[in-house]
Amino acid sequence: MGILKKSVLENFKFTLHKGEHLCVMGESGCGKSTLLKAIYGLLDLNKGTIYWDENQVLGPEFHLVPGMDFFKYVAQDFDLMPYISVSENIKKFLSRFYPEESEKRTQELLEVIEMKPFEHTKVKNLSGGQKQRVAIARALAKEPELLLLDEPFGQIDNFKKTL
Repeated sequence: MGILKKSVLENFKFTLHKGEHLCVMGESGCGKSTLLKAIYGLLDLNKGTIYWDENQVLGPEFHLVPGMDFFKYVAQDFDLMPYISVSENIKKFLSRFYPEESEKRTQELLEVIEMKPFEHTKVKNLSGGQKQRVAIARALAKEPELLLLDEPFGQIDNFKKTL
């Protein structure tokens, strides 16, 4: 049997300006995650182009390490390191050459996500919602120009969604 190739996204176009928010909704399997991965540069496009500030977003075919430096992507599975602490996960993208600044930024983010009491807790011991907050804080650590969240509130309770 041959491999059936199916287009996931067709005739898709939108413009997003700095400071704007966009929510993409749809049923499972309709291409939401694929769209986010393409925007971040994790996928090569068969046709079409993606631009951010006149810079073309290119996929793994063009980059040894896929993904755009000035974007951050939070996947559905959070992609956290389970055997290190919450604060160490948040510091993952921060400079080791400026430890005082990294620590200050980490403490700010721990306050924002209301996880200060868990800063030394290994991520493997957290609930799903707590892991999700850590993943979002880690993505925000270097203040990206664009933050891409795949199922961003899937495991966070209703109280936290309103923050």
